Amino acid sequence: MPPTILDSHIHLWPSTATSPKDHAWMTPGLFLAKRHGVQDYTAATAAAPVRPAGFVYVETDRYLPCASLSVDAGDSVEETEAKLRAWARAPLEELAFLRRVVEGGAEEGDGAGEGDGEGIKGLVIWAPFQLGEGAFGVYLGMARGALGERAWGRVGGFRYLLQGRTAEEVRGVLGDGRFVGNVKTACEKGERRLAFDVGVDAHRDGVEVLEAVAALIEGVEEGVNFVLNHLCKPDLSSPTWPSLSRWQSCIGRLSSHPNVYMKLSGALNEFAPSATPATPESLLQTLRPYLDHVLQSFGAHRVLFGSDWPVCNVGGPKGEAGNWGFWVEVVERYLQERGLSEKDREWVWAKSAAAAYGIKEFR
Repeated sequence: MPPTILDSHIHLWPSTATSPKDHAWMTPGLFLAKRHGVQDYTAATAAAPVRPAGFVYVETDRYLPCASLSVDAGDSVEETEAKLRAWARAPLEELAFLRRVVEGGAEEGDGAGEGDGEGIKGLVIWAPFQLGEGAFGVYLGMARGALGERAWGRVGGFRYLLQGRTAEEVRGVLGDGRFVGNVKTACEKGERRLAFDVGVDAHRDGVEVLEAVAALIEGVEEGVNFVLNHLCKPDLSSPTWPSLSRWQSCIGRLSSHPNVYMKLSGALNEFAPSATPATPESLLQTLRPYLDHVLQSFGAHRVLFGSDWPVCNVGGPKGEAGNWGFWVEVVERYLQERGLSEKDREWVWAKSAAAAYGIKEFR
């Protein structure tokens, strides 16, 4: 049985945000295009032997009308706010949704009731790191206002998705001095240092994207915690993935920095359609080379359990009521077979996430 679980990676959205105008990736008929609220997550975890003591919400890649925003040097703060409000309508609505849940004022369709917001122990929100320093600072102020002080106090990090981009595009984004400067501005908070979540796809976009991420981390140095999502998405369907050795080399390079963490998450979606192994034993047979390298590279104190709910239901073999518990069982079996002590298992299940995101409750 796992000890206390702090799920480091889940997504939520209300029934009012299930169309392409709210999430460009949420096309009509998509399996995920329905409400996923705290109450739905609670129902999905109910059948597992151990239920989570809390979770970290991760932003959901809300719709933007274009990749960036033009802000003139002579624009006033009010003019910049107006442009940002129109451009980032969907991300700001995401923050308003989170505020309602945290403050206990959920509306119909939010999938939450009184007290459900207490399960949110950390928030990883989106921010436009690609903008100039002035516009970025204005947006952070708007984000804080949209969240309210109670929810803003739970912000443990930020995410700007890099998956779906070529290696050249990723190098261009991360090599921009504005991007690096904004990461430092947002995350370097003294004692309450925040995290930057890294979402890349080494399988579909190439391992080169990891090399670009390593360069970003080396440029920022140690003022920010970096959290790598989903094992960086290797090709789990191919036992002879040609890029495996390069992936291992990149993971070793990234793990050499003490402020970098890795999530054990997202694996159920990295197989060919309908090809996810259906038993813990068969899944572990595929995952061991990856998990072994991650655990050896990062150590238990920088590895985080994450379910990637509800995205885990897309490829998971046990249905919406069983996939969360299935992944918990897989991770616990792996940690047990590798002989991790109870103390080290506590780190993987909760304390590493608490350290990465500054969540005092689980430290």
